[in-house]
Amino acid sequence: MREEWSAIAGGKWSRGRLREWVEAEPILDGFTSLGEILDAIAVPIGESAEASVEVTRAVLRLAVDDPLASRLLLQVMVPIMGKECFRLARILRAAGVAVDDAELVTMVLGAAGEAIASLAGLHRVYPLRVLRTRMLKRVERRRDQLIDRARELAPEDLAVEVPAVETTVPPAVLLARTLRLAVGKGIVSADDATLVWASTHLGETSLSLACGDVREAERLRRRRSRAQQRLARHSAELLEAIAV
Repeated sequence: MREEWSAIAGGKWSRGRLREWVEAEPILDGFTSLGEILDAIAVPIGESAEASVEVTRAVLRLAVDDPLASRLLLQVMVPIMGKECFRLARILRAAGVAVDDAELVTMVLGAAGEAIASLAGLHRVYPLRVLRTRMLKRVERRRDQLIDRARELAPEDLAVEVPAVETTVPPAVLLARTLRLAVGKGIVSADDATLVWASTHLGETSLSLACGDVREAERLRRRRSRAQQRLARHSAELLEAIAV
């Protein structure tokens, strides 16, 4: 994000946008670059935050209909997001929830973007504090959802009941045969079989398959759960067919 921001803030077009900002928000007059605005908002600890508050409010007003203003605020929150990613990773892994770095970044970045959108155009006494609080609440809500789902669907419940037959066939091959048979018998759809394969064999989570979209992840989780339940109910039938 820092590399991306350097390219954005250093572009000629950004200076033109800044002139438009100054016309809409006179308090920004005197700033010669987006980088200067960023520095004015991200006040070091121990220095006066009065100017920061006013500049932040101005950028929040611009963020109502200007994505560049939202991107600037997102850049301000990079240090906060970095710390939250490390904290979130510790909590989730301690709870036994498998997540990768990309998922963590997606969750935190999405929460920060939503926090900015929810505050855009609103007046707050301490806007950065409110942004941080709203972001953390969104992260915590998603974190708790992941932990609850992991507890509801413990590993032993998530695993597809592959028929217990004596064979030297690798488990992955046996799982593939089971899923193909289940699709052929109409027990599960081909799409659901693919979803079960991705989660059971490839270790994909609903969130990773949904590319960080929480709502889509919930839909995939429910689909997978229903498919696994159908496979479990027909395990005897599948066992008999494979054993033949």
